[in-house]
Amino acid sequence: MTVTIERPATVCRTICLAAAAVFGASCTPAPPDAVSGEFVVDDRGRRHEVSIPRTRIVSLIPAATETLAAIGATDRLVARTRYDDHPDLASLPSVGGGIDPSLEFLAELAPDLVILWPAAGGGVTLGDRLAEVGLYGYAAEIQTVADFNRLARNLGRLVGLGDRADALVEGVRAQLADVRQAWSGRDPVEVMYVVQHEPPMTVGPGTFLDSVLAAAGGVGAFHDIRGNWPLVSMEEVVLRDPEFLVVPVVGYGTPPVPLESPDPSAARLAQLPGWSAVPAVQAGRVISVDASLFGRPGPRMGDAARYLASRLHGTTFRIPAAAASSARRAPP
Repeated sequence: MTVTIERPATVCRTICLAAAAVFGASCTPAPPDAVSGEFVVDDRGRRHEVSIPRTRIVSLIPAATETLAAIGATDRLVARTRYDDHPDLASLPSVGGGIDPSLEFLAELAPDLVILWPAAGGGVTLGDRLAEVGLYGYAAEIQTVADFNRLARNLGRLVGLGDRADALVEGVRAQLADVRQAWSGRDPVEVMYVVQHEPPMTVGPGTFLDSVLAAAGGVGAFHDIRGNWPLVSMEEVVLRDPEFLVVPVVGYGTPPVPLESPDPSAARLAQLPGWSAVPAVQAGRVISVDASLFGRPGPRMGDAARYLASRLHGTTFRIPAAAASSARRAPP
């Protein structure tokens, strides 16, 4: 079993940990979502002029990379991380990890914009280290759907594709709403999303994954616990007895498991200490999901919700074509 949520202090896979350090001493304080006609503001309060053309971009956050691709800015990307596993990005050179990229290679690439986690790198942040070699960083803290909306719109303005970014945000919103409407009338299903199995970690309230679960007709088994990615005990997992466990599996485009087939993650969990005592594992109520699809607060959140809804409720949900297409690609 593999941890699939990127948390900069521990494992690198897809999403973030809360920031702990200021992005840079030269930042200009401002509300994170403040926007004027001349600049956008990143999640460390730094202003970024929109009049400066961004033609050489490196995104160290897979969700931001997918967002740029979705609004039609793939041609602005000059590199990727090892976690950007979409086939369309395979030809780009890799700078390494999202929190430990090769600074030497980044300097060689000479990007005019680097998108990074605010607190990546520990006490001396990655933003500080980039500044030392003269690179321009945009700090993005993406924990919620609202964070994605803000980032998409800001990136759209920075690359001169604001209308496409607005359409993308609206498309994702429409997809989530359509999935929610599709299962209306049924009771929500209590689920535990297993971020990692040892020690057990799950999804906290208000996160983007909590929103995906809710749109799909699920409610987090630990929705009353504070924290974005809370650690819980095995005893508590058994006591709360979620109806389903959702287990991310690494691999872009992981083939879906047919509704009538046993899920292989159930057998894997049953072999791990403590998990065999969870009733959902014993009954085979385990759902494998694509880690890159579910672990990124990006353009594919509606796709994630639709897939999970079909597994939780045992049917296939149809999403109107207009909403689906607007979330996947920018309009012409």
